[in-house]
Amino acid sequence: MKPEKLRWEFWSDDLAVGHVAIDDDHKRILQFIARLRNAFQMGEDEQVVADGIKVIADYSDSHFVREERMLEAAGYAHLQQHRARHESFRDYVAYANSAQHPIDQGELLSYLVDWWVGHIAAEDKMYRSALVGKDALIAAAFAEP
Repeated sequence: MKPEKLRWEFWSDDLAVGHVAIDDDHKRILQFIARLRNAFQMGEDEQVVADGIKVIADYSDSHFVREERMLEAAGYAHLQQHRARHESFRDYVAYANSAQHPIDQGELLSYLVDWWVGHIAAEDKMYRSALVGKDALIAAAFAEP
């Protein structure tokens, strides 16, 4: 089923958490989601869409690793809860992509948009104050392989 056209700007400065590396990651993820939305709307074949979902899942995973490393270095008090949210995203995308539990691709697209925008706007903004004055720690965490 082809989803109806979504009117969505992939980035708004309201989503900025105030740290360039994190904001750049978020922009990239949302750009990938916008491209996936366009693939849906253009009626691309299922393999193109599946490849787009894989790109989003892979990049999200690498972002989660960097972000969690940064939060650990900064001593963020709610790191375990934040990790659990990341894990819920990974679990849902894996479930949605499994042959045993296929999910409507339009539903998955809606989930990706809702999850990422909500996660950035609410949960990621919660750690802003924990990072103030810790630019060297942030840079070191992002520099690790």
